[in-house]
Amino acid sequence: MRILYNIVFAGKTVPGKNLSEIRGRLMELLKTNEKGIDRFFSGKPIIIRENLDFESAERVKQTFEKAGAICTLEPVNVSDEKTPPQLLVAQRYVKTADGKNIIITNIESIPGKTIVDHFGLVSGSTIRAKHVGRDIMASLKNLVGGELKGYTELLQESRKQAMDRMIQQALQLGANAIVNIRFSTSSVAQGAAELYVYGTAVRVK
Repeated sequence: MRILYNIVFAGKTVPGKNLSEIRGRLMELLKTNEKGIDRFFSGKPIIIRENLDFESAERVKQTFEKAGAICTLEPVNVSDEKTPPQLLVAQRYVKTADGKNIIITNIESIPGKTIVDHFGLVSGSTIRAKHVGRDIMASLKNLVGGELKGYTELLQESRKQAMDRMIQQALQLGANAIVNIRFSTSSVAQGAAELYVYGTAVRVK
């Protein structure tokens, strides 16, 4: 069983950027015309790339965000028998440092449980800068090919830290679950990027 990702765009754009310029850049990326780009701004989620591994999906997502389009990654579960991919419900329990359990999921409800309280948006973020040693290794990998393990580790650390901060915020509100979790990345300075995670804090029973 493999986990791949679809890149979904629902018409959301980066605040402060000119919409007509964004549309122009997206027409180039999506290889479409003025009429074709209209359907991407209908407000309905549209898959613009599908069945990518996580690293490839992140790279493509960042390319679209540089163009001004805010995209999300939707995990899909692909069986080894090459059956059609189906949406993967990523749900798991996380045990906090004080021994409490909290459910985190990327869908809007939790199968088998009922939402009884709604606490609103919770989020966590971290800003990480590039490392000189990692940059040197990345330059070498660009010549010979292969995984940039230093950057992979950096992203894993960033995701964990951002998730931990979001979970702590939810627990402070009295939640025992976070639904509809999404990740986003953005460049905040030369050589530094923010990883942002957000979701809806709820209480379930």
